[in-house]
Amino acid sequence: MTWPETKVVTEWKKDSRGMILIHTLEFTCSKGMLWTARTGDHIDGASIPRLLWRVVGSPYSGKYRIASIIHDVYCDSKIRPSPEVHRVFYEMMIASGLSKSKSWIMWLAVRVFGPRFKGS
Repeated sequence: MTWPETKVVTEWKKDSRGMILIHTLEFTCSKGMLWTARTGDHIDGASIPRLLWRVVGSPYSGKYRIASIIHDVYCDSKIRPSPEVHRVFYEMMIASGLSKSKSWIMWLAVRVFGPRFKGS
């Protein structure tokens, strides 16, 4: 699965590392489910510990950054179960051109250390 180049437009939030999404972003996963981050949604980039930025990259860089937008939105809203949210993060990273091995490592990190929730 590949994903066409996507232009993401954001605006920095005042007094925060976070951003506000200016244009809606959508992704259809391999299960046929539509994942949407809407205009006005708040994001904070990939939650990578600063210690690992030299190895993995910073929160707003790399081929995982677009996947982190959908991941942020669904981790905040908790409307789908966390395993599905983490899985779509993995799929989006691969679709964005990140290697399967690096995508798997980042998926494993969010699966083990990321939030857990049942969805609504």
